[in-house]
Amino acid sequence: MNQGWSGTNRYLALVVALAGLVWLLFAVRALIGPLIMAALLAYVLNPAVTLIKTRTQLRHGVSVSLVYFLFLAVLVVTLVIFVPIVVNQSRRVALELQVVKVRLEDALVGPVTFLGFELALDELLVELEGISAPLLKPQRVLRTLIAATTNLAWIMVILMTAYHLLQDWERLREWLIRLAPEAYQPDLRRLHKEIKDIWQAHLRGQLLVMLLVGVLTGLASVAVGLRHAVLLGLLAGALDLIPSLGPIVAVVMAVGVAWFEGSTYLPLSNTGFAVLVIGLYGLIQQVENIWLQPRIMGRRLRLHPGLVFIAVTGALTLGGTVVALIIVPLLASAGVVGHYVHRRMLGLEPWPETVDTNPSNNQSITRR
Repeated sequence: MNQGWSGTNRYLALVVALAGLVWLLFAVRALIGPLIMAALLAYVLNPAVTLIKTRTQLRHGVSVSLVYFLFLAVLVVTLVIFVPIVVNQSRRVALELQVVKVRLEDALVGPVTFLGFELALDELLVELEGISAPLLKPQRVLRTLIAATTNLAWIMVILMTAYHLLQDWERLREWLIRLAPEAYQPDLRRLHKEIKDIWQAHLRGQLLVMLLVGVLTGLASVAVGLRHAVLLGLLAGALDLIPSLGPIVAVVMAVGVAWFEGSTYLPLSNTGFAVLVIGLYGLIQQVENIWLQPRIMGRRLRLHPGLVFIAVTGALTLGGTVVALIIVPLLASAGVVGHYVHRRMLGLEPWPETVDTNPSNNQSITRR
């Protein structure tokens, strides 16, 4: 005779399942970051898939392939355009550094008199050569090549995983929901809808922040006479999607332009102008981090701006770029799940606004 499990057996099975899940997450911890990036990429591309399906009535698989390969084409074209520019700027920086090195060596050859004291700097020159020599060793070059190859492999994993998530997310979602008891499946669908709304609001808020940062950067660059101001503003807005690292790349590119080409009208040396650009970009980033992003995300996700600022800052410090990228919608999603669990534990309706009273028969009607 088929009998249900006792309470002890159920709790034991739950503990074993949770222990197995923890072990699995620990075993594949190296995959967690790339999988999160793949999920974010699929999440960003999914609205385009939905739009094409709605406007053209194409099948889901065809829409996914169209959006995905269009994204790859844009990515390849972007790399083809900007990689040569970055390489050329890197060569110019290398030549400038060689000039700086020669001048520094000439300055350190003889003793320097400072406040009546004579300082012998030739030992410092030897130390500098000893520090820079290991940078060009074959072992370090080999490690750099291995790291680049590994990163390329992870990029391929992210791209392929994102494609499969775009293709099969709806079926995967329904499979996960059907694992729950039938009585709770409507609740899970409602939770999924609310969490999806949170992430869509976060995406719209992030796009707005990127637009404002790009506009502010472009206008500020024009105001100080920085060449290629429009392009640098677009790059600053696009790279703002990546916390911490993106703004650093944007400011490095802007400083390179300021250092080599100077201002179109300000009477400053190239070095002084580069310092001015660093300060300008730093000011824009502070405005974004302290005021712009917390207020926009807080208003859209119904979180306190201070909580948004602390969450992003703490995630950057403790968890890195990937965690900082998703910490705000994760907090908002956790709030929705916590509200649901709290209401259920108290025996209350999780969504009281869906319960109304029919005035004709005074019976409660629940709308799902």
